[in-house]
Amino acid sequence: MTIADIKKQMTDPYITNDTVKELYGLQDGLTFDDQFSSASLESIIFDDVATALWVNRQVFEQHKTDVSAILKEQMTGTANWYAWKAKQFQYGQELVQDTDYYDNTGLTSEQITAMQVVKYAAAVESQDKSIIYLKIVTEKNGNRQPLSAAQLTAFKSYLNAYQYAGVRVMVINDPADHMKQTIDIYYDPQVLDESGKRLDGNADTPVQDAIRNYLKNLPFNGMYTNQALVDTLQVLDGVVIAEIKFAASRYGAYTVFTEINAREVAHAGYYQISDVNLILNFIPNEEIL
Repeated sequence: MTIADIKKQMTDPYITNDTVKELYGLQDGLTFDDQFSSASLESIIFDDVATALWVNRQVFEQHKTDVSAILKEQMTGTANWYAWKAKQFQYGQELVQDTDYYDNTGLTSEQITAMQVVKYAAAVESQDKSIIYLKIVTEKNGNRQPLSAAQLTAFKSYLNAYQYAGVRVMVINDPADHMKQTIDIYYDPQVLDESGKRLDGNADTPVQDAIRNYLKNLPFNGMYTNQALVDTLQVLDGVVIAEIKFAASRYGAYTVFTEINAREVAHAGYYQISDVNLILNFIPNEEIL
């Protein structure tokens, strides 16, 4: 429901009220906006009230969404719960004996956050429901990366304390999947040069930066799609057409690159791409006669 809808729900009864009609000399068949200027005190009051009601409605809707997400995460034994519990891990602190929680008495929120080294987590069930793959990573200088060997050992001990008996959980704490791409960029010669630099000097690698930002800002264990990357590139100033000629990925140092068919979720939950694996062909966009 829009602000205009809320306002109409108030103004329709208002202009049909006999006392109001007599006071203002209103005519039947005309709307509120037909008979009151947008600059009138009455219109301003109704606008303000409608806006306040709309904001209040949005706040309650967001609250409902947030509560639902929390309940979904904390529903014991579900895949989402395993991911939520993983992020509660506090490196360097013991659980309360025979429990799956910590005693944080005397600790500040900053101290607790610093110990919670698992910054991203996702849990995925295998197709036969026999295994839960728990993907985890930490973050350093704004970049996702695996937990250290010591952190991983401590985390697995923590996991053993809360996982359900009989449930197989496989922890995936791997470096980012590597991506390889070849993309044709048809560019506007009035904005970019033949190497993709902006002519105004504001950026030397705007296309490369946009690709890396797209990959970096994917939700952890989120879906990569070729089309979404194309959409991201084609809104860049100076990029007329972006055409992905080849996209592939691999996980681990010894696996081979496998071509991506439209979409993919990273094995490790996140991607990176090196300069050598990012091939951009800049082609001046010329009119086809």
